Amino acid sequence: TDIDLGDLTKKCLEKLKVEIEKKQHKIECFVTAEVPLVKVDKYGIERVILNILTNAIKYTPEYGNIKIYVGFVYNDAYIKVIDNGIGIPEKDLPRVFERFYRVEKARAREMGGTGLGLAIAKEIIEQNNGSINIKSVQGKGTEVVIRIPAKSKESVENNNSKIINKISTPTGMHNNSIAHKSIGPSWFIKIKL
Repeated sequence: TDIDLGDLTKKCLEKLKVEIEKKQHKIECFVTAEVPLVKVDKYGIERVILNILTNAIKYTPEYGNIKIYVGFVYNDAYIKVIDNGIGIPEKDLPRVFERFYRVEKARAREMGGTGLGLAIAKEIIEQNNGSINIKSVQGKGTEVVIRIPAKSKESVENNNSKIINKISTPTGMHNNSIAHKSIGPSWFIKIKL
């Protein structure tokens, strides 16, 4: 399915609104205007986004900051989630994608979870020809970047033109005037929850 990662990310944030409000986090979401569609398993990618956002919420203290960027670089659409939470010890970073691996047993008991979330997230992303990377500094926060190959802009525009060309005006003539969208500089949509 062709999906818009910006829209999907915003929907995931809405689903987590109660948890965000409980911890009184400051959430900022920036979506560049020209992120091409991605052809992926929508429900799998939604599960990954929810997992990454849930982790950011869970491991960021009250009144913390979480920033989400959705954009496009080279041929990939990306989602970057940056928090100022408790972070991950450097020694644990190479193992965070292993099944059942938990960072610090005491933290695992306190926060809950099975140690499967990131392992499953990585599998889903790889099944969709993407990648997921984590950088973290204990006590400072974590940055997670998901990259997924985007459909080319030409492919998206050609597909949109075909769809629009099928729409008829009341006189039966084809309306091609809306098939061309201007491509200008990127801009950001800022959402505060």
